[in-house]
Parts: sequence; structure tokens; C-alpha cells
Amino acid sequence: MTLNADLHCHTTASDGSLGPLELYQRATDQGVELLAITDHDSVEAHRYLAKKELQGPRLVTGMELSTVWSNMEIHIVGLNFPLDHPDLEMIVQHQNEARKQRSMLIARKLVKHLKLPQSPEDLFQEVVELAMNRQKRTSDDFQLTAEHIQTGRPHFAWWLIEHGYVNEMQPAFDKYLSHTKLGNLRAFWPPMSKAIAWIRAVEGQAVLAHPGKYKMTRTKLRALVRDFSIAGGKALEVSGCNQPPGQKEELTELCMDFQLAGSRASDFHTPKNPWVELGKPHPLPEQIEPIWQDW
Repeated sequence: MTLNADLHCHTTASDGSLGPLELYQRATDQGVELLAITDHDSVEAHRYLAKKELQGPRLVTGMELSTVWSNMEIHIVGLNFPLDHPDLEMIVQHQNEARKQRSMLIARKLVKHLKLPQSPEDLFQEVVELAMNRQKRTSDDFQLTAEHIQTGRPHFAWWLIEHGYVNEMQPAFDKYLSHTKLGNLRAFWPPMSKAIAWIRAVEGQAVLAHPGKYKMTRTKLRALVRDFSIAGGKALEVSGCNQPPGQKEELTELCMDFQLAGSRASDFHTPKNPWVELGKPHPLPEQIEPIWQDW
């Protein structure tokens, strides 16, 4: 029987809606046996859960890093690294500083576009407070300080919804938060090869996140996977939720061509999207090695 592994999901430490304990309990209820929480540029959920007595799936460390390849934003998941590795904080601090600079650019663009009366700094502070309030609304006692809170485009989308500019997330991105509206947000992230080197330096394994969602031609996707493999990447997220026909088979073929392992990943953010659920990625194809095989 295939191990029910889910190695990509998010809590309120980044842009998820559940606190770390809430997410862990939901994963338990969904029959997950191996779980990796992979918040964006953060391991705070893992530091929180390390202090708790957990009865449920085996929890492995994880973090999702934003990177750039061929002028495209590519996400790399790092898995199974020591939480106390001395170089881990360097990665987190680098990404957090980049994320803050990026958020300030978004705030400046929105203030100008919407002709808002407040300064970009004040808008950014409102978004930070929104992120902190989302943590307070969970049943967990998980709460980050303003210094460590994560902000990204989803948080600005929630701000736009709360202030009546749009009714849902997607229109917020389409109308206000796309790269064409905001400019080159990718400039703040490290090259993909550097992020993979960081993950390997902290004794983790690098996984190419949701490769089927980048809307690439087959030729460009193959080039991405080739460069990912050359840089030391370990696996592709082959099995996800709600995948279109043929996608899993194409990713399986790429794994075999470049001798990469496979990963199962829901990319769960919220119970409000039932088509993306913890523990519900498609089964991993038998012909490729699971990334967790040697853990």
C-alpha cells in the first residue's frame, strides 16, 4: 500500500488559513502518514510544533523558496533538513528581507494606482496587522511578531477584499496584483540554482514545486527540469490534487529521463478549496522512487 505522504502545505506562518496545530490535526483526520509543512520562506510552524506533543503523521521539516529561472518565478521546496542547522537562519533572513522589499514595492504601486490617502509604509503596516489578525483567528496559540510575520501578494489581496475593491482573490490578482500591474517582482528572488545550493547546504533535499502549473511549453519545461537536475535538485512534485489529464504521466516521464525522485504534494492552503485537500494528491507512480524512500 502506498504511503499517504503530503509534502507541500501552508499554515498561517505564510499564506495558509489554519494554524500549525490545526493543520496537523486536519492532516491526521485525513489519514496523512508523512507530512511536510512548507510555508513560504519560513520554518516558524516547525519551531512551534517542535514544542508540542504530536500524535499523528510523522512530521518532516520543509520550506518553500521563491526563486528565478529564465525570468520566471519558480518555487523550490526544501525538505528534511535539521531545524537547528546553523545556516538555516541565513536563508530565512535573506528571503524575509527580499519579501519585505517586495511588499513595500507592492504597497507603493497600490497607493499610486488606487490614489490612497495613506503612505506606502502605512499600507504595508495595515497588511502586516491583517496577517497577524489571521493568526489570532485560529484556535492555536501560534502568533508571530510583526518582525517575523510573512506578507506577500495574497495578504494584499485580502486587504483589497476587506476594503471592498474586489470580492474574491482571483480578481484581486487579475486587476491589481499581476506582474503586468506591479512590475518585475521576480527581481527580489535568488536564482533557482542558488536556492537549491542553499537547501543542499543545510542537508535538505530540493523539490521542484508544482511544475505543471507554470504554463510552459513541453520544451521549456524540459529545460527547466534539466537545469533543476544539473543544479542538484532531487525530485519533482509529480502527484498533486486536481491535476489535468496527462500531467502526471508527463512529469513521471521527466523524472525517469533525468533520474529524479517523485513527491506527493497537495499545496493545501485552506479548507475553503475542497478540491485541494491534505492527503488527497494522486498516488505516486510505481516506476519512480519516492523522495522519502531513504528518510
